[in-house]
Amino acid sequence: MLGRTRWLPLALLACGLCACDDGSPLFAAPLEDAAPTPPGPADAAVDPDGGPDATPDAMPDAMPDAFDPPDAEPRIPYDPICENLTDTHCAYPWPSDRWLTPDPDTATGYRLTYIGETMPANTLGQTIDPAPYARRDGFSPGSQLLTLFPRAADLTDIAGPDGVEASTGDDFPTVVLDLETGEKVPHWIENDARADADDETALFIRPASRLAPDRSYGVAIRGLRDADGAPLPAPDGFAILRDGDLPSEVPAFEDRRAGFEELFTALDAAGFERDTLQMAWRFHTESEQSMRGTLLAMRDDAVERLGPGGLGCTITDVEEDDDAHILRRISGTVTTPWYLDGPRQPAAIVTDADGQPQFVETREVEFTALVPRVAADGPVRLVHFGHGLFGNAADTLDNGGLRRAANALGAVIVGTDWAGMSTSDLAFLATALTDVSRFWYLGEMLQQGVINQIALARTMLGVCRDDPDFAVDGRPAFHTDDPAFFGVSQGSILGGAVMALHPDITRGVLAVGGSDFSFMIERSIHFDSRFELLLGPNYPRRIDTALLMALSQHVWDRGESGPWLDMLGDPAEGRQVLYLLAENDAQVPNLSSHRAARQAGWPVVSSSTHVPWAVEVRDPPVEGSAYIAMDVGDRLPPTGNVSPLEDDGGHGAVPVAPEALETIAGFVESGVIDPPCMGPCRLVE
Repeated sequence: MLGRTRWLPLALLACGLCACDDGSPLFAAPLEDAAPTPPGPADAAVDPDGGPDATPDAMPDAMPDAFDPPDAEPRIPYDPICENLTDTHCAYPWPSDRWLTPDPDTATGYRLTYIGETMPANTLGQTIDPAPYARRDGFSPGSQLLTLFPRAADLTDIAGPDGVEASTGDDFPTVVLDLETGEKVPHWIENDARADADDETALFIRPASRLAPDRSYGVAIRGLRDADGAPLPAPDGFAILRDGDLPSEVPAFEDRRAGFEELFTALDAAGFERDTLQMAWRFHTESEQSMRGTLLAMRDDAVERLGPGGLGCTITDVEEDDDAHILRRISGTVTTPWYLDGPRQPAAIVTDADGQPQFVETREVEFTALVPRVAADGPVRLVHFGHGLFGNAADTLDNGGLRRAANALGAVIVGTDWAGMSTSDLAFLATALTDVSRFWYLGEMLQQGVINQIALARTMLGVCRDDPDFAVDGRPAFHTDDPAFFGVSQGSILGGAVMALHPDITRGVLAVGGSDFSFMIERSIHFDSRFELLLGPNYPRRIDTALLMALSQHVWDRGESGPWLDMLGDPAEGRQVLYLLAENDAQVPNLSSHRAARQAGWPVVSSSTHVPWAVEVRDPPVEGSAYIAMDVGDRLPPTGNVSPLEDDGGHGAVPVAPEALETIAGFVESGVIDPPCMGPCRLVE
């Protein structure tokens, strides 16, 4: 059910946990996350709307016989499939522990349980299937937080992304509170710049970096006014929980009070008094085990099967080249372990009864390699390349800039199509944007894509290297010492996961990328030209697509860099990353790159043309990992979550600029970042 909530049918109140015609439960029940008592058995009787705010002891009592008699009407518009804190949209605010149920078998003690009818339906009436999301034990730590009021807030004098530090002060109108530590999370707020109307304008709360896994957070809003200076009203559902002397007369909703009382106490200690609040809610983030466990298990199994040299390498084509930079172009396939129930999307990871991924078969994955002219002077390094959005390895490696880069870096460059986000995936992704119920399959293929990348590098360093077609003057064209990764754009966004998990590559360049796709995509020029063209006509209400974009982070976390950034920034992991950005990038917004740098804890080189908030600055040379932005003259992007109208070219120019290639070459060789720039790296007159 979309749009405004409706009055709860009294027959449904009497029914309680009635089953639908097919015998399935009508709706699922969340659990109080802050209560010290652990969740009860999975088969315990649970109140359908006891919510995360109910104490475990109260929940078994809130069964059908506890409902008020039919002549008692609820005092709020209440719908058992909705969040019910606001009457503006069934699923807002989001994320909310309303959608968690107890599960003692997960790391957090909860399981994500959406209701299909709660989420936006497309124009054909198709809603999401909640089952794939039930494998998660909380919300993505990369979640964007959003809510709705009847009117848009006037944020004229409120600091945005350039004033994040204000959000931890005493006078800021919003707070994101770590309910375990009591600390305020730095963030900024903004209205949805894509909103259809004033009364359907989502308010976004943007954490400055990813949140901690397996953690409870509280969100609160106070003191916001509309354009006429009038205070924004607290929605009825929230007001009833805030004002303790006003019962809702809906037992399922009343069961949330205990948890909200704990939330109000925590907010009061942080300086957000309950009688000033216009909205507050809470949520619990997903555990590392839930986010990473499947891919880690696949990686471990794949590495064991691949052995030290890979399973197989078949050369299908060799082109001797007259290019000034390239000696030879080689095409072929490597054999990779496969964990999906099909060769292409839609395909799902095969799991056993315990949810563990299972090896299915081996498959052949195509690759393209460039042997540079400098290989004639002796063996060179192997650099594993990750291509850009919806690209493919063969076409990308024919790009003149990459051909020059191969020779400049002194490296055999090899790449394969990024399973899930390559040219061959476009047809599926088109259907997944017209019917978002299919979108979860993307996360499955992205995980297989990481395995393919690992298999490629290991096989190249093993059996491919010994193939005569990779020989120059009777010796291998490349050595096995210190192979590197070089991901550009999408290859950077997804490449962080490869860098964190690859057993053979510990040094790499992530260029013109960012993290948390659900945050970055609406600020990219690609959104209007690709995503919105399919999404918009099928989900015409903007408050629906805003929610769907936020919801999509569940899927992106399966294969993008965000969940792995802390590993890339941990010296104990032994990974070294050069994070190279284009100032004012029109394709991957710098704000998403800044979030990644803060999450990983990388310092910024003082030669950078931009210094992100709360990132340490170091003078070059910098040993190990660091962030640096270079400027080729791109104009400032627009304010808010909208796409630039034009791409000035920095996204493609910076990774292959001479100053960048010199910096990359030195880093790949020594692990030291020492740009040749005299002062900030402004590469324009």
